[in-house]
Amino acid sequence: MLSVFSVAVVASSAVWPNLCVDSGNAYNSTRCDAEGTCCSSPFSGSLQGCCPLPNAVCCPNNKYTCCPEGSTCETRTGTGFRQVSDCFKDGKNLTMADSVCKPGPQLEPSQTLKNVVVLGDSVSIGYTPVLAQHISDIALVQHTPWGGDGGAEETAYGLKCLKYFLHSPSGVPISPDVLMFNFGLHDGPLGNSTTPGQQGNTSVYPGQLSQIADAIKEALPSTKIVFALTTPMVCNLDSDYNVQYLNKRATEIMTDRNIEVVDFHTPIANECGPIPQASCFNQTNCFCPHCPGVGYNWLVNTTIEPFMRKLLQ
Repeated sequence: MLSVFSVAVVASSAVWPNLCVDSGNAYNSTRCDAEGTCCSSPFSGSLQGCCPLPNAVCCPNNKYTCCPEGSTCETRTGTGFRQVSDCFKDGKNLTMADSVCKPGPQLEPSQTLKNVVVLGDSVSIGYTPVLAQHISDIALVQHTPWGGDGGAEETAYGLKCLKYFLHSPSGVPISPDVLMFNFGLHDGPLGNSTTPGQQGNTSVYPGQLSQIADAIKEALPSTKIVFALTTPMVCNLDSDYNVQYLNKRATEIMTDRNIEVVDFHTPIANECGPIPQASCFNQTNCFCPHCPGVGYNWLVNTTIEPFMRKLLQ
């Protein structure tokens, strides 16, 4: 039976109250809930997102972060999206600035096909359009959050922004037939340092991923929920050891919650050869971490599409 995202939910009474960007479509106009504040988000599909704080101050110094009401933003280190800011009030450092949350999936759900939502980082952003094309006969596939860069980023960002990822940009709750999600690449393998909204460290991953899994199960009781193991870091053995550790912990967490796990790491590692490898599929740094074109097509053809078609039967 197909899931139904009620068409009536686009009524003004159902969407979030704070309008950030009016797209001309009630479903995917970017809005924030009463506890959120519209702020610039350059990697958002609408260039706007929600600071998860009421009446927040949008940091003008990097346009990716925000501070509590009545405070000011001051740069600690870095530039652009890697910039870390602190929030000051009356000369006191209150807290590290929050990252602005990107909005949820853009497209209105299909009323005739199955609905699949992929929640994850830039690797999933890369393969989602390929998957969407391959199974367009049976499903509408889209990514959350809506936007670019690292997508759902690290678990700290995912946990803080999950509410937005599980709603349309305007605040309509999603209820897809399948939600496939992943966290891991931004939780150690890219450097194991903490840059809010970009990457975290391995030590906090298990606890935060557990909370995310619990929250998704609670929010989507009628949805088939699947966790996708993180793809390998083919060119770097130390980074891939980190990936394997995170995948092991993720498998334990999902098994405890009866969430199905699909393995993307093993097929790629088997195809590319013993890690480290400088190239795969005749592409330098393929799956380290990205592999657009032939790599993503291979992954969809051999692993994701067969799995998804079986799941949607």
